[in-house]
Amino acid sequence: MPKIINISPFNRVEGNLEIRVELGQEKVRNAWASGVMFRGFERILIGRDPMDAIVFTSRICGICGAAHGAASALALRNAYKSKIPKNAYLVQNIAQALENLMSHLLHFYVEFAPDLTNKRYISHPGYQELVNRFLPFKGTSYLKAIRARRSMLELMGVFAGKWPNTLVFQPGGVTNSISISRQTKALGLLRELLDFIEQDLLGCKIENWLENRSLEDLETWLTQARHQDSDLGTYVRYGRELELNKIGQGPNRFLSYGVYELPEGKTWFSSGYYDGKFHPLEQKKIAEYIKYSFFKGYKGGLHPSEGLTEPDVDKVGAYSWAKSPRYDGKVVQVGPLARMILDRDPLIFDMFSKLGPSVFLRVLARIHEALRLVRQIGIWIREIDSGKSFYKKPRVPIKAKGMGLTEAARGALGHWMAIKDGKIQQYQVITPTAWNLSPKDSLDQHGACEQAMIGTIVEDDGNPVEIGHVIRSFDPCLACTVHILKR
Repeated sequence: MPKIINISPFNRVEGNLEIRVELGQEKVRNAWASGVMFRGFERILIGRDPMDAIVFTSRICGICGAAHGAASALALRNAYKSKIPKNAYLVQNIAQALENLMSHLLHFYVEFAPDLTNKRYISHPGYQELVNRFLPFKGTSYLKAIRARRSMLELMGVFAGKWPNTLVFQPGGVTNSISISRQTKALGLLRELLDFIEQDLLGCKIENWLENRSLEDLETWLTQARHQDSDLGTYVRYGRELELNKIGQGPNRFLSYGVYELPEGKTWFSSGYYDGKFHPLEQKKIAEYIKYSFFKGYKGGLHPSEGLTEPDVDKVGAYSWAKSPRYDGKVVQVGPLARMILDRDPLIFDMFSKLGPSVFLRVLARIHEALRLVRQIGIWIREIDSGKSFYKKPRVPIKAKGMGLTEAARGALGHWMAIKDGKIQQYQVITPTAWNLSPKDSLDQHGACEQAMIGTIVEDDGNPVEIGHVIRSFDPCLACTVHILKR
């Protein structure tokens, strides 16, 4: 007879998450991911000054507030048809990359790796090594990562002014001018961070890691003792032995809006849609469904520029405060793995092509992206010209529409807004975790994370660590996702 496991609250994720799975013969037969609080930021913004959007949306989340601020500023820039100086692009990219880097390292050391110390693995020969490194509050690597976070926070202060809730992003550029002395300070702080990454996370220079361009290269890299003994080497070795590469596949479709704008109009990480073939991004194909969400007002899907956020707490059949975004009617994955696939990163795309998506590859892609970011942040810092402008005042229309598409740490983030009579008439946000942890849609298609859970073998229903691996590999952020009313 099927058995229902209910995990609520689900810990070591950002925000309030409830997970239910139906087990039959030790395998997940059905799954439901529920965001369990209503926040209503989109409703709060109606009737306010358009510039208030940056102030409010940067407070949607304490982990990825800079990404929300960047998306909101981009939507305003799009509405105002304004231009920003090259320095503004650089500061914006550095601040957003730093936030994503902080999130990625926090996720690995504080949210994901502690599951590798679960008692389930006590009989594994490497268990004690995993405990020594990753046990919360005691593991050597866990503690070093917490200390290294200080350098990242100081770096964020240089470029964002404050964090979280930075207001550095504006439709005319950035509010923080960077002097030569602050550039120098930033490079020194980056060097401190590099010491931790190269000595502890990697066991080698970042450049050496980035020479890995295939699964075979990774295997060769892993033959050196100092690489094996690094935190990443430990994860690669034991992650496969614990068969994390065999669970959590999810849909084989991936979406990225692209991120880190360049002055010539492109993005450093490419945008697009992948379903076995690469396709250009067409944002008009995005729609939100609410059949199983606690909202009312429409049937079928609506593009976010036409979206409604009308709560219905008593809705029959609903089980989440998250909506169900779909791309061309399809369920997609977003996040670092999607970004690396759409950017055609040699290492990650080769491993994806040979092994397919999994918990193991999703986490590895996140760390790999972090390493690419660390190197690029240094390049961007050196490109800042302190003698030139960082801001250009925009012309403010009384009627306009705008859209800001970017990437937060967890994936595709979009803000859509309409301005009428100088006030916000409509505002909609689709977050990464809405894409990944959405409930079923009008066609009864499970969300990406729900699909990734279905089929997972759970050896001990009293300690379903496999479910934890799958969920945390997506790095959920429920505070962003739900649109504070508790059921």
